[in-house]
Amino acid sequence: MNPNRRQFLKGLGGSALALPLATMPWARVATAQGATAKRAIFMYIPDGCIPQRFHPTGGEFDFQLNEMTSPLEAVRQHCLFASGLNMYEGGHTHEGGVAKVLTGNNTESLDYFLAQRLGSATPFKSMNLGVAATFQNGAGNVFNFSSGNVPITPNDNPINAFDTMFGAGGNGGDEPLADRRKRSILDRVLADLNAMNSKLGQNEREKLEFHTQSLREVESRILDAGAEAGVCNTGGFNSDNFTVPEGWNGYPPKIHLDEHYQTIGRLQMDVITEAFSCDMTRVASLMWSHPVSPLRLEGIDQGHHDTSHYGARDSETADKFVQYKQYHMRQFRYLIENLASRTDTDGNSLLHNTVIFLCSELGDSNAHDHRNMPFILAGNAGGALQTGRYVDFGGDAHSKLLVSIANMMDVNIDSFGYTGHGTGGLPGLLA
Repeated sequence: MNPNRRQFLKGLGGSALALPLATMPWARVATAQGATAKRAIFMYIPDGCIPQRFHPTGGEFDFQLNEMTSPLEAVRQHCLFASGLNMYEGGHTHEGGVAKVLTGNNTESLDYFLAQRLGSATPFKSMNLGVAATFQNGAGNVFNFSSGNVPITPNDNPINAFDTMFGAGGNGGDEPLADRRKRSILDRVLADLNAMNSKLGQNEREKLEFHTQSLREVESRILDAGAEAGVCNTGGFNSDNFTVPEGWNGYPPKIHLDEHYQTIGRLQMDVITEAFSCDMTRVASLMWSHPVSPLRLEGIDQGHHDTSHYGARDSETADKFVQYKQYHMRQFRYLIENLASRTDTDGNSLLHNTVIFLCSELGDSNAHDHRNMPFILAGNAGGALQTGRYVDFGGDAHSKLLVSIANMMDVNIDSFGYTGHGTGGLPGLLA
């Protein structure tokens, strides 16, 4: 930068003084007010459900949760429970279901589609995380696809995911993000300021010092506002100091052992929460295990996929499958509560400005069908979604739900993949 003195001072004295602040990541605390970002999370849990023990009963607002979703009772006001949505066309059973749950038989998944349209405002367009999602997943069954239906492999390592987002790979350079955010923009260009100052006359030097001090005061207010709102404070991440177990590259990779499943999952959800707080990305996905899940939790003497073949809905095996679903609902609740506890730049919670889509690849796991899918939405998408409801969509196409989610994110489309049941979003879904 080598402007003449008059241009330099004119720039500082006018609107250009504020422009560097607007482009710095920590300055989003100030600039986002009045236009708070919306965010989307796509969460997958494996192997479908027992519809009669999953979907609520009752009316839209006066409903009762069923056994499989009972852990969500404490956060039901933040959720919309959807029944009667079917996935049409495309492949069958596990493989076909996971391939179309976010694509609707389109050529890319909704998370990728949204990331391409919303990601230019953030350092990362999206993040795709997993919890043992690549373990014994020989078929490569994932639910995220880039253009041309190219599978996107999720990152199962939360420490790596955090370092990528906030370390050297997170915004350039080796300096930790927290330190970069605290350091003044003036300090970054101090050499340029000093060089310019040495060439100025007394009057112009006084003007430069005045504008420099004004800029520092603006910076101070922004940084103080960020500290008060709790924005981008990543110091609490991994407070238990979990480390990737030795043998990450062996078989089985120790990070994929069942004993680490919950810890890994919660760290991944913490990464998402921190990334949203810092506006590092606005689209995220989290894949718990994968279709035909090998997960075996302590206290359950059958594996996840085995229990999904439950036989009679009131069988002993079915009861074990209910336990697995309740387990994953507790993890879903953790994410909801985590986002609800964090304040966004507009004074609302992160949850209020987010929509979460919980999905699976099957409807009735025993039948391997794609009817009456176990779908739940959470968050308010900045006010676009009214929660605390149960809605039966009577056999409508799940691709309309994908359209509605895009519309909630202010991406205006009227179709996404399958249109055999018409175009547009789901009637009565948006607030």
